[in-house]
Amino acid sequence: WPISFESHQTYKAPLYAYLNMPINRLFGNNEYGVRLLSAIAGSGLIILVAIIGKMISGPFVALVAALLMAINPKAIFVSRIAFESNLAAMMLSLGVMLMFYFRKKQKNVYLILTGLFLGLSVWGYHTEWGLAPMMALVLPFLSRKEIVFKKWWPMWLVMVLVAVPIFYNFLAVQRRDVNNRANSQLWFSAGQMQDYIKKSNDGLIKKMMVVALTPVNNYVAHFSLDSMFSSGADMFNGESPLESGWFLLASLPLLIIGLFNIKKVFGKYWSWVLAWWLLCPIVPALTYGGVASVRNLAFIVPTVLIMAGGALTLWKKSQKWSLILGLILIFNFFVFALSYYIHFPKDSGNNFQYGYKQAWEYIKPNIDKYDRVVVENRFGEFGQYTGVPHLYFGYFGAFSAEEMQKRVDKNGTKIGKYEFKYVDW
Repeated sequence: WPISFESHQTYKAPLYAYLNMPINRLFGNNEYGVRLLSAIAGSGLIILVAIIGKMISGPFVALVAALLMAINPKAIFVSRIAFESNLAAMMLSLGVMLMFYFRKKQKNVYLILTGLFLGLSVWGYHTEWGLAPMMALVLPFLSRKEIVFKKWWPMWLVMVLVAVPIFYNFLAVQRRDVNNRANSQLWFSAGQMQDYIKKSNDGLIKKMMVVALTPVNNYVAHFSLDSMFSSGADMFNGESPLESGWFLLASLPLLIIGLFNIKKVFGKYWSWVLAWWLLCPIVPALTYGGVASVRNLAFIVPTVLIMAGGALTLWKKSQKWSLILGLILIFNFFVFALSYYIHFPKDSGNNFQYGYKQAWEYIKPNIDKYDRVVVENRFGEFGQYTGVPHLYFGYFGAFSAEEMQKRVDKNGTKIGKYEFKYVDW
């Protein structure tokens, strides 16, 4: 029962793997077995934003926030691919929801549950290692005039107790594998940054400025209009008129209106919502590679709440313009759906994880006829699919853990009679 799962010099958070075991057992090694938990987490986020929206504003904000969450491009994208960050974002949002409940009702049971779910979010994805503690400290600090700061100690205690094992495990990993991917993804230790520091002819002052400003630039980039509303979904290779941002372009006016009216819409809770929105990109900004939307998935939740607040403000001022914008938003979503469900699988099938199962199904009927089965990573001379086909073959073929662990990585990868390697055609 490992606390983290090692794969390709990275250590995956364990929550998704363990919670998915009974589902995979029930449905078998197929898309339902691996994606259902993510679908449940994505649906849970819709319910959570509705509950939070109703609590801090009212039914209108609850309904609009839930709708915006349901049609959010990045939420759909990540939920369907079944990234573990989806489950972690739900756990974090559940913990934050319970913080709102405690502030409203001040019952210690909500503090204990908050600590539990914030702690579990740490088990879900690495971003929450930093984000959950920040939320647990900053939000109580902002409400210290209403609730004495030290009154939150049960939440902190439970959260620490739940999260300590995974942090202890991380320190153990550090001692035996200092080159693990978690280290290599920090902006100052990433390979590209190290190459720049060691090989660039720039002066020392400039190098120090580049290193120091990289996380700042990364942070600001998460709020850029390009990432949020134009190309952040990154579905297609290169520029494409069918590309989408994290949010539908038609929702931009709602965000602007919502930010200008955040205090009026959310009352005493406005600082919590704004802090939630501003805190989310901090941890992703500390990694290399610019905007990383998967690492900043939690950012969607406060954003749709602010947008819903903008929708409420607009509705009160002009129902006519609200309906017009609503129709544009619906049209915008249908354009995204057309891109995602029709064009994306054809144009970027490898990104859609298409091809791996089909290759296995092609090979399966003929396995017993041969002593060796050779699979090229590209699936042929002109194949576009690259990556780690041995993992997908192991999954769809139900290879045992013993078989996978006995693989030989020499001139490719060999698992039993299966060989995965480059073939010179």
